[in-house]
Amino acid sequence: MRDVNPLDLVETVREGILVLGPDLTIRFANRSFCDTFAVAPEDAVGRKLYELGNEQWDIPELRTALETIISGGKSIEAFEVERFFPSIGWRVMVLNARKVYQSGNKIQQILLAIEDVTERVRLEREHAIAHERIGMLLQEVTHRVKNSLQIIAAMVSIEARSHKSGEGKAALERVSHRINALGQLYSKLSKADTVEAVDAATYLDELCRDLIETVNREDGTSIVLKTDIESEFLPTDRAIPIGLIVNELVTNAIKYAFPGDTKGTVLVTLKRVPGELRLTVADNGQWVDPQRADSGLGGRLVDGFAQQLGGQVERKIDSQGTSVHLILPSREDL
Repeated sequence: MRDVNPLDLVETVREGILVLGPDLTIRFANRSFCDTFAVAPEDAVGRKLYELGNEQWDIPELRTALETIISGGKSIEAFEVERFFPSIGWRVMVLNARKVYQSGNKIQQILLAIEDVTERVRLEREHAIAHERIGMLLQEVTHRVKNSLQIIAAMVSIEARSHKSGEGKAALERVSHRINALGQLYSKLSKADTVEAVDAATYLDELCRDLIETVNREDGTSIVLKTDIESEFLPTDRAIPIGLIVNELVTNAIKYAFPGDTKGTVLVTLKRVPGELRLTVADNGQWVDPQRADSGLGGRLVDGFAQQLGGQVERKIDSQGTSVHLILPSREDL
C-alpha cells in the first residue's frame, strides 16, 4: 500500500484549501477552491494570493495576519471576508490558517482553509429583515389595539356619567378602569424592545408606578407602593394576564385595605424560586370587608387569569394585612 499524499486528502474536503509559501505564493489549490472561485489550478499556483483575479484577495488585514503567522505569530481563526468577485458575484467567506511544515524539510508554509458561508449569511440577513418587519407590524397592531381600547373606555365612561348614582354607575366605572388598564399594558408592550417578550422588572415596575400615581392623583390618598421585581423575561401572551392580575390586586388593595385617610404600604414582588415563579401583592392595611380580597368580579378575574397561566392563587388574611400569591410553574417558555 502506497503512502497517502496529504494533498490528495484535501481534495476530498468541501472547503477551499490553499497552501502558501513564506512570501504568500500559492503552492497548491484544491479542487473546491478552484471550483468555488472559478479559477484554473494553473492560473492560481505560482501566483501570490493577493494577485489572484482582479486583486480581490488583496485584503490588507488578511495579508498582515498571514505574514504574522510566518514570522511566528498565532494562527487565524474565523477571519470573515466579504468581497465581490466579477466571475461569481458577492461572497462571504470564513478563513482559518496555520503554519505547517513540508515533510522532510523545515520550509515554512501556511495552510489556508476557506469556507464559503454566503448562503448562510444571506439567509441570516433575510431572517433578520423579516423579523424586524414582523416586529414593526406587531407594534403597529398593538398601537391600534391600544387606541381602540381607549375609545371603548371613553364610551363606557360617558355612559357611566349618564348614571347619576347606583350600582350601575359603579359597575361601568370599574369596567372603564379595567379597559384603561388593558390599554396601558398594550401601550407598554408597544414600546418594548421586542414584541415576543418583556422584562418583568421594567414592565411591572412601570405599571405599579402608573397605578399609584393615578390613584393618588384622583383620590388624594397617601398610599406607598413598593416593588421588588426580579428581572424575568415573560412572553407577551403571559405578560398581559400577569399585568392584569397585578392591576386588579393593587387597585383592590389601595381602594379597600386603607379606609378613610389611613396610611399604608402595598408591596409587589416577583421571585423565581425552585420549581416556580411567585408573584405576591401584599398590604399592611385592615380591610373593612375582608371578603373583598377574594370575592367579586376582581377576584374571579384574578382566578381566571391564573388558570389561563396554568398557576394557582393563594390568599392570606391576618392581623398584619392581606397577601395574595400567584404561583406559576417554572417552565422554559415562562
